[in-house]
Amino acid sequence: MKDEFKNYDIAVIGGGPAGMMAAITASSLGAKTVLIEKQGKLGTKLLLTGGGRCNLTSIEKNNRDFCSKFGKNGDFLFSPFSIFNFEKTIEFFEKNGLRLKKEGNRIYPESENAKDVLNLLILLLKKNNVSILTSSEVKDFKKKEKEIDYISLVDGKKIRAKNYIISSGGKSYAVTGSTGDGFIWAKKLGHTVTELKPSLTPVETKEKWSKSLQGISLKSISVCLLLNGKKEKEEKGEILFTHFGLSGPLILDMSREIGELNKKGKLKIILDFFPDKNLSDLDSYIQKLFEKNRNKLVSNFLSTIFPEKLSPFILNFSSIPMSRKINNLTKEERLRLIRTLKKIELNVVGLLGFDRAMVTSGGISLKEIESKTMKSKIIDNLYFAGEVIDIDGSCGGYNLQLCWTTGYIAGLNSFKKDE
Repeated sequence: MKDEFKNYDIAVIGGGPAGMMAAITASSLGAKTVLIEKQGKLGTKLLLTGGGRCNLTSIEKNNRDFCSKFGKNGDFLFSPFSIFNFEKTIEFFEKNGLRLKKEGNRIYPESENAKDVLNLLILLLKKNNVSILTSSEVKDFKKKEKEIDYISLVDGKKIRAKNYIISSGGKSYAVTGSTGDGFIWAKKLGHTVTELKPSLTPVETKEKWSKSLQGISLKSISVCLLLNGKKEKEEKGEILFTHFGLSGPLILDMSREIGELNKKGKLKIILDFFPDKNLSDLDSYIQKLFEKNRNKLVSNFLSTIFPEKLSPFILNFSSIPMSRKINNLTKEERLRLIRTLKKIELNVVGLLGFDRAMVTSGGISLKEIESKTMKSKIIDNLYFAGEVIDIDGSCGGYNLQLCWTTGYIAGLNSFKKDE
């Protein structure tokens, strides 16, 4: 029967940031648009980004530098970024009434509340008369030759559209709805899906003392990876202690290398709290500080430099009693303290899986997607956006920018007014 179908210009599957941006863009051009989300509400994963603060994007010198944050596949984004980049994202949110703030090169809502970002996107969807179907899971895609004819939902509804956009996310944080459905659909429609791996993933370590430091973050720390005693990589940035080991921006960015190296042998993480000073310089620096704090307990002194909870561990690793005052510290104790500050070892057990990963590495092959339009090269009325495609970036707003950009490009190109 004719009336069993709901007809639209554009059907967007997946109500995350990429899907919402795609639906807003297409509907703003006049497209009759439906947004289909299997969760009970939109943007569940968006609310978790940036620890709930929502790191919307980051500022780079130019689009080329931004592309470099996505590794070997970054060049795919050069054309999309020339149309909708980090500057356009900032403009989009500010123009629509969201006040923003800059922190380093990162951009957040002024409120530091991801809910404000989500509320704005939902407001724009409603303003553009987008039909929002939550708690609506796609059951199947029906294909006719090189086009999708319609999609059927688990509840029996059938949706027919001129064009379809798959923006259903990856496999990370499955509790938010990202269970990899888009990869199954894409394969069924003839697309290639590259190997899927968790990316931007916390690291589990053998040592259990990190549990007592859970929630403590340290900035400007050096992390060195030692494989079977040989230095493989060293980077500087922010780390976070967790109940299972380490996380934070630097660890997440290095997680891919950590995962690969851990397969090859015994992998250690070396923490250096003063990466800009060698042992001799650090000794001189600490001695000068000691002179000004001679009557203090060493533990109290350390608490002026580091979070208080960290001091007992530093003293323990240095074999210095908690009761020791600075003016009673022996030279050997001082040198042990210096060596500890330059080298704390943790043994890597492995990476946590998809349920803890921020994004998915791998996805629908870029060879089968037109970068200028996000259009499938296999299905004539299909587009892709967001984490479902085979590209992932560094920590710090880059993966959200991927969603804004690809969502915008897919929404823009899926509807032409003269159709």
